[in-house]
Amino acid sequence: MNIDKITLENFRCYSRLEIDFHPEMTVLVANNGQGKTTILDAVRVALWPFVSQFDLANTPYKDPANTITIDDVRIIKANNTARAAGFGVLDEMVRKFPSSVTATGDYGSGTTEWQRFRDSEAAKSQTKDDKNCRDLKAFAKDLQKQVRELTQTPVTLPVFGYYGTGRLWKEKRLTESKRGQNANDENIRTFALRDCLDPASSYRQFEDWFTDAYKKVLEHQIAQLQQGATFIDVDPKLKTPVKVVQDAVNEVLKPVGWKNLQFSQRDDESLVLRHDEYGVMKADRLSDGIKNILAMIADIAYRAVLLNGHLGEEAAKQSPGVVMIDEVDMHLHPQWQQTVIGSLREAFPNIQFIVTTHSPQVLSTVPAECIRVLRHESDPNTGETISTAERKDEQTIGIPSSDILIDYQEVNPIPPVEEAQWVADYTALIEQGQHESDQGKALRTKLIDIYGESHRVLLDADKLIRFQSFKQKNKKD
Repeated sequence: MNIDKITLENFRCYSRLEIDFHPEMTVLVANNGQGKTTILDAVRVALWPFVSQFDLANTPYKDPANTITIDDVRIIKANNTARAAGFGVLDEMVRKFPSSVTATGDYGSGTTEWQRFRDSEAAKSQTKDDKNCRDLKAFAKDLQKQVRELTQTPVTLPVFGYYGTGRLWKEKRLTESKRGQNANDENIRTFALRDCLDPASSYRQFEDWFTDAYKKVLEHQIAQLQQGATFIDVDPKLKTPVKVVQDAVNEVLKPVGWKNLQFSQRDDESLVLRHDEYGVMKADRLSDGIKNILAMIADIAYRAVLLNGHLGEEAAKQSPGVVMIDEVDMHLHPQWQQTVIGSLREAFPNIQFIVTTHSPQVLSTVPAECIRVLRHESDPNTGETISTAERKDEQTIGIPSSDILIDYQEVNPIPPVEEAQWVADYTALIEQGQHESDQGKALRTKLIDIYGESHRVLLDADKLIRFQSFKQKNKKD
């Protein structure tokens, strides 16, 4: 499963937008409020017809977030105005129909296009599907049937995930409805699709599954010891699911040194991680950045191994799918931001990622072909807003973050504070040979008071003074 392109018509802030996705990694860039999350939500709407055909996907089809809701329909100011007594002139607003999400991709039957749309604001109106979308659902329903027919060679199912900005380490336990109709649900392959497109879903579904899987390994080891075994050989069927998750977590947490996720009865029956320097620590005691990444990576790996257990220890690396991450850099130190994209690709090389970011450190680690810069510009003739997903010609991978700020995010790396202006003014006086003037001396005193004489600002200024002096001397000679 992969998504090649999404076209939006009258969907939220977009009158029209066509955006293509890289088959491996797409990074969306824009200012706040410019529609990055809207694109992720649109992909969710496009994927839901496929996911909904699996019985244990759980989220009801009527869940508004899986459809084009009335609030998703683009609303604009009408050409005419209305006058309300005592309140002056009021702008009249209208909704623009139809509102649609059209996806192009390959879900297993070759590249095709399917559309979901809404053409009415009536109270009982619903999102509609075109014929190709109905074909998509029929294909998924057939996969559900194949899953039940155990005599067939196991079919590899796609992994889906949507991790929103509210994804951080939820404290609520799973309700019984989240766990499933009964305990056996959690051991059925398609339970891995439960809430997979909910951007605020909790990692607790993973935690309960991993705890159960790890306990089975421990119980198997204890049983062998009780039978007098001198060498414990854990059944691969029990060990493999745990190892798949541990390997994925180890790959992505490598920059911070935490590894080997385990269940510990000694530590309040909780999940723990190990560190060569800091020892063992409960996962919920770690920093927000580590918990955030741990929860997300473990959840993807869990879904991969539960869906595609027949792939064994390669379940995380061989499972296909589509995963969306809003603000992939959230809570991460800049140094970790420089490795997170590469780690995701290493841990899940067959999954297509669509992520958003504000981080120049992230952008400097991906090639330009993976980046889409979202822009909204007004047509000078019609006044209509034109939205584009722009590709830059200049390469980005390996480029300093300061250059990314300027070229891609159009941000001056020097902040708009008066201290920066003092540095600029003092530099200009040096270049003009006026640094010994009263103004120059006053500025230098200010800069020394702020930065100290050993700071790079003053050292660079002194270097420029020497250079200017050398130039003047050569002119005289």
